[in-house]
Amino acid sequence: MKLNRPLRSKLGVVLMAGAAVFLSGCTVTPKGENALRRAAVKAGKPYEKPYAQRHIPPLPLNAKSPQLVRYAILNNPDVEKAYWKWRAAIEQIPQAGTQATTLMLNAGTSLQNGQASLANTILGAGNMTGSDIRWPSKLTTQARAALEAARGAGWQYRAAIFAVRRDVLAAWYRYGRTAALLRLNRRQRQLLATSAALSRSGISPGGKRAGQWLAGQNAVDEMDAKIINLQHQLPRDLAKLNAVLGRPAAQPLSPPSAIAVLSAPHLNAQQLWLVAAQRNPQLRGLARDVSANRFDIRRAKQQYIPNFDIGLSSSLDGTAQSFSGALIVPVLRYKAINAAIAQAGDQLRATQAAWRSTHVSLAAQMLVDLIAMHNDDRQISIFQNTILPRLKILVSLARADYQQGNGGIDRQIKAQDELLAIQQTIVNLRADLDTRIADLDAIIAAPL
Repeated sequence: MKLNRPLRSKLGVVLMAGAAVFLSGCTVTPKGENALRRAAVKAGKPYEKPYAQRHIPPLPLNAKSPQLVRYAILNNPDVEKAYWKWRAAIEQIPQAGTQATTLMLNAGTSLQNGQASLANTILGAGNMTGSDIRWPSKLTTQARAALEAARGAGWQYRAAIFAVRRDVLAAWYRYGRTAALLRLNRRQRQLLATSAALSRSGISPGGKRAGQWLAGQNAVDEMDAKIINLQHQLPRDLAKLNAVLGRPAAQPLSPPSAIAVLSAPHLNAQQLWLVAAQRNPQLRGLARDVSANRFDIRRAKQQYIPNFDIGLSSSLDGTAQSFSGALIVPVLRYKAINAAIAQAGDQLRATQAAWRSTHVSLAAQMLVDLIAMHNDDRQISIFQNTILPRLKILVSLARADYQQGNGGIDRQIKAQDELLAIQQTIVNLRADLDTRIADLDAIIAAPL
């Protein structure tokens, strides 16, 4: 059965159009890419507009820690940087899964007696010279490697969120600790000044009161130095907090009125580590990187599979069509391919070592935090439940004795001074406990 010329001409056009579609539009979409892309788009709603055009509600002067954390996640540049790295990694997936070659169209004609004809005019299509067509299996492997790398970048974005949360809370607790110590030191300074004034009122030549007054005045001066240092520490703490929040360093923010009262978790190290091993974003991200490296090894080995070239051509009148094909056998590239396989294997081992290093570091950090937290918790319990009640009783007894004329006011002042010193110790312990809890939150990627 012979085809007439118009039909042959149409067939040639169809073949060339099909080749064009195959060469220019062959893209592998691995399972999970679309879901990952939707999740990234949803997470990126706050970053849709340029930073200068965004409207982030300002923080109130007396903002609380949850408001600070939310604000920092929206405004912190490190979190946004991690997000855009995630998006960039996702955009690598279709690039990895698309043929690298480009459709090349060509046309030529033979002149007879200075004239061209449809029969002598050839239109051709093929892949670009020097850029082979790869088998779909190669594209699939490359796309899956890119998908795993993008998933790892997504976990790094989540790690950045919890790292900023930890840094915000740690800076907030440090800011509150300095403010609380400043308040307590000012009260203690008043007591020391009162004690020194009482000693001075009873000074007599050669008496013991002179030495007591000098010692008391030195204590007042030392306390003044502490207060000055804490007063200068407050703006430094505020600057560090504002840096994590992504705000100007001197922008005002009231310190917390009291240190947050948090309790150490009742889970032991093994129980917490089981949670962290499943949830920690750094470990999950590195695990995805390990998976991506395994696909890279497979991709490197697939370089031994020959690529191919194809070409189609047809005369414009449809009387002549031709098809050509070639296998590109990488016989002379075996050293480079072997090196690429070895390099991918080395990268896999490096990533596995990074995973083990992170695993060991996080486990050690968790244990250190737990030991310190339980130590802080026990000391706080002893001070609050045993020592502070006794000191309050001593202050009451000293006050009662003074009112009855059975003791001096210096005894009452001394008891109150000890009471304030214990309260300062509790402030330091509670600030450390709260910071350790924030660090554990970042490790297990969830609030304790």
